[in-house]
Amino acid sequence: MNTRNLKNPRNFLPILILISVTVLSLAPFAAKAFNIDEPLFIWVAKHIQSHPLDFYGFRINWYGTDMDAARIIKNPPLASYYIAMVATLFGWNEIPLHLAFLFPAVAAVLGTYFLAKDFTQNPLMATLIGILNPVFILSSMTVMCDTMMLAFYVWSVYFWVRGTKDGSCRNLFIATVLIALCSLTKYFGLSLIPLLFLYTLMARNERRHQALFLLVPIVILCLYQWETYVIYGRGLLSDAASYASKEKALDLAALFPNLVTGLSFTGGCLISTLFFVPLLRNKPIVFAAAILIPMAAFGLNRINFSHLPEIPWWGYYLQLSIFVAAGINILVLTGQDFWQRRESDSMLLVLWIMGTFVFAAIVNWSVNGRSILPMAPAVGIVVMRFLENKKEPMRQPSFKQMLISLSCAWLVCMMVAWADYSLAETARTAAKEIGRTYGGSAKPLWFQGHWGFQYYMEKNGGTAYDRVKASVQPGDIMVIPENSTNAFPEIMVKGTPLKVLQFTPARFLTTMNFSAAAGYYSSSFGPLPFLVDKSLEERYHIVVFPPSHQ
Repeated sequence: MNTRNLKNPRNFLPILILISVTVLSLAPFAAKAFNIDEPLFIWVAKHIQSHPLDFYGFRINWYGTDMDAARIIKNPPLASYYIAMVATLFGWNEIPLHLAFLFPAVAAVLGTYFLAKDFTQNPLMATLIGILNPVFILSSMTVMCDTMMLAFYVWSVYFWVRGTKDGSCRNLFIATVLIALCSLTKYFGLSLIPLLFLYTLMARNERRHQALFLLVPIVILCLYQWETYVIYGRGLLSDAASYASKEKALDLAALFPNLVTGLSFTGGCLISTLFFVPLLRNKPIVFAAAILIPMAAFGLNRINFSHLPEIPWWGYYLQLSIFVAAGINILVLTGQDFWQRRESDSMLLVLWIMGTFVFAAIVNWSVNGRSILPMAPAVGIVVMRFLENKKEPMRQPSFKQMLISLSCAWLVCMMVAWADYSLAETARTAAKEIGRTYGGSAKPLWFQGHWGFQYYMEKNGGTAYDRVKASVQPGDIMVIPENSTNAFPEIMVKGTPLKVLQFTPARFLTTMNFSAAAGYYSSSFGPLPFLVDKSLEERYHIVVFPPSHQ
């Protein structure tokens, strides 16, 4: 990075714009309730404060029974160390923790900008196209590891590209340290090693021996694998790799639905590209054709998909088709960029995007927005390279056209972010009301279901039901959310329904609802990352267990 250029106010303006857009887009959601896997990161951080070298040395009831944290948590601990540090200074409230995660988000945005300067003439627009997407905004609204991993990821690529081009050993070493930090934030960072190795081999210079620097993160991660094996009896690196793929064993019948779901998540999570299609030269014909293909495929092969709405309607399939078409468009643009340029930079982009897609759609245990996130910076760069249109500069889109497209993308991001915010809030509100109404007695207030609901139920006096060790007694009360995971409703039929609490999240859009077949955080809920639809209630069933009859 040339720090002299930053002294010029004109060069600093894009950085100021990017920081402002990032903060203004995320700060309004700082009070968001903890949701999905965020409690796992928080519990690890709390344990780290008292046992800093034994980060997973405690037990959790997450899958319905008490288990070692090392068996449950499939992410490395660096993000939790960051949470522990912040909480030591500012406490465990949602607002300071979410505001602290603005720094990794800003770091990811600036890393994308400086990397894009080597690939495009307009790095500001390339960065905005990459970050003004639901996947970046939603990931940055959590205290999980994803945006922090992305920050390390893009800066690793930046320093490695700089190092290979100018022969700077310092830049290469910085890149390798960042790769190790990235991998210790989220194991997907390991993909940087083969990605940058192949990039170095493709670079047209005599410095291919620079690839030896990649031994640094390999050694660090081998030490991590060995150390966790000594402490927990299992190497957590290999354990996470096994978990990621064990539920996606080779099944040719599932290949088509997995690919379609992967395309749907790619197009929906990176929806900003959709608004730039009218501005692209040589618009991919496949975009128009793809609108019809998924609709026909789903109509003929619906039985092959793991979960679809019980009562499908045309709007659902229309949204699915648009998302799939947008996903195909992204992959086609990436392939075209490589085919037209055939250079090491374009090869880096195509491997970055295609590799992430293959992992998310085929390898990982479930397609989810968090696994799509790593390709966002590269997609922004690819789209901008097409918009620049060097051969016909007079036909390049105007600033007004670009601004309209970015504004549309930002509005969609804010709607999806608000829907996810309001959905998380229902769990916090339900837990408070349940604890206030049914808590405080000598009997345990049982609950099932996890994610943020578990976090807030435990704060309000609830006890997670252990289906292996616990047993309900006459007069016990149990709560189970309708829209959750790791719940076992068969125990509920033994009780008498007492009440059903209903809460209404966003009235027009949902990011996670099994009945709607939309699941940003897991495609096991459905093949859409989010769905524009009428409001779906969040229900919490409360039962009381009557005295047994002899």
